[in-house]
Amino acid sequence: MMPRSQRLTLWCLALLLSLSLYFKGRVPTPTGEGAAFSRYTGQGITVRIAGKVARPGVYRLPVGATAGTAIKMTVHDAAAPASVRGPVTRVLASGDVVTVAQGGSGKSSIYLSKMGAKERMVLNIPLHPDLLQEEEWDLLPGIGPALSRRIMADRQENGAFGSVEGLLRVPGIGEGTLAAIRKYF
Repeated sequence: MMPRSQRLTLWCLALLLSLSLYFKGRVPTPTGEGAAFSRYTGQGITVRIAGKVARPGVYRLPVGATAGTAIKMTVHDAAAPASVRGPVTRVLASGDVVTVAQGGSGKSSIYLSKMGAKERMVLNIPLHPDLLQEEEWDLLPGIGPALSRRIMADRQENGAFGSVEGLLRVPGIGEGTLAAIRKYF
């Protein structure tokens, strides 16, 4: 059995090592603020920045942010492209994906697209019943492949649902199924 003083010494060394690793692993931001995702706790939009940027990932931005603003947040000043082509002034919405592609002659292009249903569900971004594809319907609880096909067929025959309540016109969707999926819309 180890003497008490040695156990205390080893415990103190382990504590010091743990604390030093903890503080060394925390990287402060240049201005001392938190990450962009956690800065806006109230109103805001959730977007993903992808492609040739310094910090790709999911960001929480203020309402009214444009694609250009999102890119500036993720590009170091020294690495800023000489010119950019694309919808830089378009106001973003939750679920948008801003992709920066490096073109020839140092020009960057910006492409806007939407996150898939699975990513939107994980990030708690509302879905819209008129924009989901057949395989995305299948991700929702209580909706299998057969009901997904019926939903898509109904939308093609009768037009847009308008809201999640519009799904009640599809045979096989009742109040119970609607209650199970309503939180995703």
